[in-house]
This record gives sequence, C-alpha cells and structure tokens, in this order.
Amino acid sequence: MAPDLAVPPLTHEEFVSLRDGAKGLMHRIPIEHKKRLIELGYIEELLGGLRLTNAGRTRIAQGK
Repeated sequence: MAPDLAVPPLTHEEFVSLRDGAKGLMHRIPIEHKKRLIELGYIEELLGGLRLTNAGRTRIAQGK
C-alpha cells in the first residue's frame, strides 16, 4: 500500500472548501482554493460552473 505521502496535503481551509463544494456551496470557495482544488483534480469546471470529481469525493471520504 502506498504511504499517505502520495496524497497531496491540503490545508484545513482547503479541505473545508472541498467539503463546502460537496454540499453545493461552490460559490463560497475562495478563488485560490478553487484554483488549487482544480489543479489537484478534486473539482472541475463544467458548463460554466464547478463540480466535485470522484477524486474529490474520495478525498472527503478519507477525511483529510
């Protein structure tokens, strides 16, 4: 099994933003968090909006 080092670290605030996105509150996510979460593949731009990806759902389920 791969160590947790394979998972890019998120700050507490970035993780809270990811959870907010899962609750449909993408408009509350600060722009710098949006950029980082998109870069990491946890959210994606789709039809002018943002949506949570499977990787984002997995990250939330991991609780980190």
